[in-house]
Amino acid sequence: MSFIYNNAVKYSDSPNLDAFGRLRVSEITSLLEITHVYDKQPILINEVTAGTATSVWNQSNAEVAMGVTTSGDYVIRQTKQSAVYQPGKGQLFEASFSDFNLQSNVIKRVGYYTSTTAATYNSVFDGFFLESNGVTNEISFQIWKSGSSIYSASTTVWRNNEININTIDWSKTNLMLVDFQWLGVGRVRFGLSLSGGTYIFADNSGTNNLNDVYMSSPNKPIRYEIRSSGGTGTFNQICSQVSMEGSLNSLSIPVSITNKTIVSLGSPNVKYAILGVKMSSGYDSISPIIRQFSVLNKSNDNYLVSVEINPTISGSYTFSAVTNTGVMKSFGNGSQTITSDGFILGGFIGQSGSAVLDTLNLEDSKINAGKTINGTLDEIWLCITPFTNNATFYSSINLYYYS
Repeated sequence: MSFIYNNAVKYSDSPNLDAFGRLRVSEITSLLEITHVYDKQPILINEVTAGTATSVWNQSNAEVAMGVTTSGDYVIRQTKQSAVYQPGKGQLFEASFSDFNLQSNVIKRVGYYTSTTAATYNSVFDGFFLESNGVTNEISFQIWKSGSSIYSASTTVWRNNEININTIDWSKTNLMLVDFQWLGVGRVRFGLSLSGGTYIFADNSGTNNLNDVYMSSPNKPIRYEIRSSGGTGTFNQICSQVSMEGSLNSLSIPVSITNKTIVSLGSPNVKYAILGVKMSSGYDSISPIIRQFSVLNKSNDNYLVSVEINPTISGSYTFSAVTNTGVMKSFGNGSQTITSDGFILGGFIGQSGSAVLDTLNLEDSKINAGKTINGTLDEIWLCITPFTNNATFYSSINLYYYS
């Protein structure tokens, strides 16, 4: 006689599982990461201040100390790039900070969210954040969709059988964690890392209980902010990251852009803007990733090539859409020159020849095009500095983006 047993192994819901209920492993894929060991990360973070607000890098504490003293003061520090979510995979947000305790008439927020792109950048939130509100005198975890509150849980309703919430000292260093699933819908869990353990305090299912998605887009920047409505306060930004709990999906949108018109560059040792790309306004939470750029030298000249983010350009130019993509392109005609360098992603010195093709690959860069808090999109430009008169070139860029 034989017997068949049900030997299925099941795990109870806990921090050992990711947002999808899969067993959590350490092989996560980093999408965004910010530290302040060496500086304020000005290439990666856009900062806006108002009034008498202060924002000072503290090297010994590897943090940026933000402070407000007068009504209307604020500091916002937001990554220029957004983490792009990939359907079917859990996403993990972690952020460390200190001085998050309640202070009268001061509001502090840290999270994965956006707002309006006009000052004072304090409405139409989309995403999630932890808030210390010295006006209402509560600390809460919140989820917003296009300015509508979807979920709000103050410490009075947080539940965890292992930790007494009243023992949390918000003036000290703390590390928050949020994991979420987003196929338009899904659950969001908020917790803290305390004494080496992860403790979940709030959980919003976001399925079978809403009429629409719980946030308009899962692609968000990391953001810290402090505001005064009449009080004095401080808030310290330390370290943060967003990662995908799984392997990176290689499926992407490839785009190839070629300037089929030969461009003549009249003056030697002058840097010219040759080919520019940026994302369309509707794709402003996505960064174009340059896979390769190529330059074909049609004259017997030496030259210098660089790929730059936001160089200052003298001369008019326009962007137009690349058909059926979220990318826009602009072609220089030999009249656009660079008067101030942008951040240089890469470059090379090209060799002379009657028809020499040079290429350079650019991938896996921590720095890429994004947007500022006021919504201004970064531009990436292929630039050429000829070393002789009337050098002539063709150029192209191959890129991709996750969408």
